Amino acid sequence: MRATTIAPPGQPSRHQASTAGRPWQRPGVITLAFAAILAAGIALRLWHLALSPAWQWDETVYWRVAVNVQHGMLSEHPLRGVAWTPFLYQPPFYLLLLAKWFSLTGATIYHARILGVIMTAGMLIALFRLLWKIHGPAIALVAITPIVFDGWLLYIERISYIENALMLVIVIAMLLYQRALERPSWQRFALAGAAIGAAAIFKQTGAYVLLAALLCWLILRRDHRGHLVMVGVAVTVIVAYVVVMIRMYNLPGHPWFTSQSLVQIQRVLGIQQSGGTLTSPGKLAHLLAAQYGIFVPSLLCAFAATLIALRRLLACYRARDWLPARGNALFFAWLASGVVVFGLSSLKFPQYFVLILVPAYCFLWTEVTRWNWRSAWKAAVIGTAALAGLGSFALAVSSLSANTLAEVQQYAATHIPRTSLVVTEQTIGDLINQPWCTVEYAEPCLSSPDKPPKTPTYVITWTTYLQSSFSTNDPAFHEMMRVAVRVITFSGAVGTATVWRVRGRP
Repeated sequence: MRATTIAPPGQPSRHQASTAGRPWQRPGVITLAFAAILAAGIALRLWHLALSPAWQWDETVYWRVAVNVQHGMLSEHPLRGVAWTPFLYQPPFYLLLLAKWFSLTGATIYHARILGVIMTAGMLIALFRLLWKIHGPAIALVAITPIVFDGWLLYIERISYIENALMLVIVIAMLLYQRALERPSWQRFALAGAAIGAAAIFKQTGAYVLLAALLCWLILRRDHRGHLVMVGVAVTVIVAYVVVMIRMYNLPGHPWFTSQSLVQIQRVLGIQQSGGTLTSPGKLAHLLAAQYGIFVPSLLCAFAATLIALRRLLACYRARDWLPARGNALFFAWLASGVVVFGLSSLKFPQYFVLILVPAYCFLWTEVTRWNWRSAWKAAVIGTAALAGLGSFALAVSSLSANTLAEVQQYAATHIPRTSLVVTEQTIGDLINQPWCTVEYAEPCLSSPDKPPKTPTYVITWTTYLQSSFSTNDPAFHEMMRVAVRVITFSGAVGTATVWRVRGRP
């Protein structure tokens, strides 16, 4: 397969120039076509939004913190026997935004998901504009179509993860960076640097965009002063945020901000792991086969994009120059940075895959459109990908709708006394109103002197393909489980929750 010559970023190729006059390739027609595609994609993301997929692990944490922010506390549901701490594992911007949104719409996970879909709509518009600026309107429309209808993105962008808002910030940063490359000035590079810094402080993982910009600079090898300004502004934004947060949340004897932020940084660097982390290719294969097999088309597309990027990298090595990657430098650098950073990190699979998949698709489909194939063959490949994505999504709506966490929340509200102590995982603890202890530190619920007499203790365990409450090393938890009796089990594609009643005092 032979690739055609790729024009410099921001300039149309010879093929684009020769076809620009065709009626169906006029900018106004392409804009209307994109609006129709976007409307269909957003409608699919809103369809059955409250029912499928089931509530996800981090959604309940964000919901609880945002609800507490409405009452003036940046924290989760307090743990029994543990001193109060603010929630600083993630920067507070999304949680503050979610709290304001709840004030307008109501504080439910469903309403949080609507906000996520709105963020995704903005991201797709910005991404289409970015594709347009680099490769022209015709290629932008062709490339954005399989992105809008990808099965995994349709699934994950219906969930109120921080990443769906983060992606909007990231794409805007990339758009501003491309604008600076096309019309260099220190002001435009400074604005791009501010946006890149904003992505890094919106969530720590957004810092990989700075690495992508540095790699793009290495490939292009121009506008060095502008790039220095951009990097300087980005670093200044990050440092200013860190200084302000340290002054606000690092009190004497309580370094809340630094200690919690280091946990996330160590996960990104692969030093520390959390429950549900993918730690090997074998676990990824097991997870796909056991739970996410319906999204194999998305994984194949991501794999194809990586292979094409490696082919470009090999061409650069043979030429001893970055010239073979220069025509699609921004998307190449963005994809490469995502693969390196998240491939080496210890982070959970579902929410972070989107940070790789979006640049992978941008790179893949812009490369496909430039191959020296007949237009019918290229249309067949891209159309098949879009149809496979829609098929994956249709299967996901039906197979991933059993809402285990909602069932547990309802059961706890109606069948467990409000004064009972509950030992459970963080996400379930955020959903219930009873005082609770975590499975990693169950001692306060094992021997609580102020517990009302004849009030039982309950344990709610959680098991998925990647994690289990029973893997904890806490002696108090295992002591409770020796005399625990199973009451009821709720099972779904996301995981299995089991309610246990502790008989008497362990």
